[in-house]
Amino acid sequence: MTLHETGPRTEPPAAPPVAPRVPAGRSRTQRILGWIALGLAAVLVVTVTGGYLVYRHLNGNITHQAIGDEPGVAHPVKLNKAQNILLIGSDTRAFAGGSKFGSEVGGARSDTTILVHLSAGGRKAVLVSIPRDSYVQIPACKTASGQSTPHLDKFNAAYSIGGPSCTIATVETLTHIHIDHFVEVNFQGFQRMVNALGGVNICLTKPINDPIVFVDGKYHGSGLQLPAGNSTLKGKQALAFVRARYGVGDGSDIGRIKDQQLFISAVIRKATSAGLLVDIPALYRFLDAATKSIRTDPKFGLSQLKGLADRLHGLKPGTVSLLTVPFLFNAPGVPSADIGWDPAKAPALWNALRRDQPLPGQAKPAASPSASPAGNGLTIPPSAVTVQVLNGTGETGIAHRVAAELAAEGFHAIPGNASTRGVTTTVVRYGSGRNESSMTVAAAVKGSTREADPTLRATTIQLVIGSDFGGVVPVTVTPSTKPSASPSPTPSLDITTAGQDLCSA
Repeated sequence: MTLHETGPRTEPPAAPPVAPRVPAGRSRTQRILGWIALGLAAVLVVTVTGGYLVYRHLNGNITHQAIGDEPGVAHPVKLNKAQNILLIGSDTRAFAGGSKFGSEVGGARSDTTILVHLSAGGRKAVLVSIPRDSYVQIPACKTASGQSTPHLDKFNAAYSIGGPSCTIATVETLTHIHIDHFVEVNFQGFQRMVNALGGVNICLTKPINDPIVFVDGKYHGSGLQLPAGNSTLKGKQALAFVRARYGVGDGSDIGRIKDQQLFISAVIRKATSAGLLVDIPALYRFLDAATKSIRTDPKFGLSQLKGLADRLHGLKPGTVSLLTVPFLFNAPGVPSADIGWDPAKAPALWNALRRDQPLPGQAKPAASPSASPAGNGLTIPPSAVTVQVLNGTGETGIAHRVAAELAAEGFHAIPGNASTRGVTTTVVRYGSGRNESSMTVAAAVKGSTREADPTLRATTIQLVIGSDFGGVVPVTVTPSTKPSASPSPTPSLDITTAGQDLCSA
């Protein structure tokens, strides 16, 4: 039965059935096996085992929605066993009905999108907030009436166009990260989860005053007022806190994201605390509220959540990193009300997550230049290069295949078709501002040649695939430097962890 049905439904028992006592020495099959972040905060503890009826009830709470392939969007290659889950916080009430595409959105909006990267082996987790005001390329997506066209827009327009499916396609196109699953929670469900936890304690260094005002024919503000210091937030007040915008910071989406990350950290600490883990009735109430509040893809049910929890058992809040996509205000070509992604830091972040490697700034220092070879003359890493991959051979699917191979090596690759067929020579064509980037692309494509093309935009690189295409090879950037030269600094990111508590610092 789905979340928004109005007919009678059987209520769950007030507390879970008592499971048989487990003899000492056997595996503790009824313990909490870990956490998984939920929602807009967050899916973060999922799974208890108990009686079969409890499992069936919790699993039956979850609403599923099929995710279809979007036209012209190829899923990125999955490079490792890490899991990437897209968390979507929305104001939709359409968790019922099973409609597949835009018709179920009905004008609903995505207030929050978080990419959760769960490292292979359960060593760490990274939660990356994607600002809804990001000015990005939205791919073609299926809608209730047909198909949208690719265009530049705010990031959250993807959800309004085609729901979770279009949002996933947009993230995969922008980041070249394979999304394994999605979890969506709506506002009502968020409030239920917070109340089931008994409220969440947050600490503020500054008070919040976000009055409701009527400006330009619209109401703005959440009405939230909170003092500096500790506050315990429940239900509607917690929702107002993670949605407050105009009375927070500079009034942009970035200030709100900071508060959302603060709240997520508090949820993680509360949900993984010993008090909740040993209080079985309280834990059951939380799991019952959580599973009623989420919508996922059909392949992501309670069994899959339990499997992830097994992998992540023992992961501490201090190993959960939270950050926002590196961005720029007043970026070239971006409307003044929106933000652009940092052209160096954002690709470096996506490349690290794609390869399940340490985040930029967290990696071990590179070897000193004096210990390096003379260099291969390449100065631009693949993660900083976007290349259009054009099929000039006429062979079906080759542009998507080569784009996937380049993405696996860290490039941002966009497949397409060349204007002519029967091309014999594979060429890297580049505009006036991309000479060094074109060298990196040519080094990665065996047998290719480079060709400056003044008709291309200065920022454009094209790989035209010919019949002599020799394959994609790994590229290592080792610029020629004098032994005394200092290595280029690694882009640093503004990262916090879920273990940080401002009130206990």
